[in-house]
Amino acid sequence: MATFKIDLHMHTCVSKDGITHPADVVRIAKSRGLDRICITDHNQIDGALAAKKIDPEFVIVGEEILTARGDEILAFFVSEWVPPRLPHHEVLARLKGQGAVISVSHPFDRHRNRPWTEELLESLLPRLDAIEAFNARTIHAADNLRAAEFAARHNLPVTAGSDAHTGREIGAAYLQLPAFATAAEFKAALPAATVHGRLSPAWIHLFSTVNKWRGKFGLKPRLR
Repeated sequence: MATFKIDLHMHTCVSKDGITHPADVVRIAKSRGLDRICITDHNQIDGALAAKKIDPEFVIVGEEILTARGDEILAFFVSEWVPPRLPHHEVLARLKGQGAVISVSHPFDRHRNRPWTEELLESLLPRLDAIEAFNARTIHAADNLRAAEFAARHNLPVTAGSDAHTGREIGAAYLQLPAFATAAEFKAALPAATVHGRLSPAWIHLFSTVNKWRGKFGLKPRLR
């Protein structure tokens, strides 16, 4: 059976803390042996759409959406932009309405925004398709392990990604799963997926701060 290696969490220069132009994301990802990527910029889809124009089969449009509570939802196969700071139910309804596949970004990472609680995640289980169980930018391996154990307890598939904000991080973590062509096929393949990768060094987060300053001074790549 044919399988795909897919990094399901990465950022372009469209994210305020990202630096890599969509064209370079595609080029680097292919050089790392990935078969598919999902670009999940913070609260934006322009970078993903630009990359998809370059290679429609290789790129999946995604989005990492900040909720009103301050935690984040990770969506794949997004066709319509979902704005940030909406309540959970509104974010999930908009994503379900467009047929997106829904995961949750680094749910128990103690250093990111506002971590999820298990009680809150449990209340949303009927509307979630997966849990991100390995994020390469998570500093403490125990936080990823907790996410994986939560998913296993609730019989949810897992996703994995580099959470790359620089080109050097792309492919640091990925899923290997049966080949797919559509969102429905991707969702059906997730239970058979295996997680691969390594944690990035903690200092990699410094680049996010540097990238924000680059953006303020107009030193980041532009889509056009």
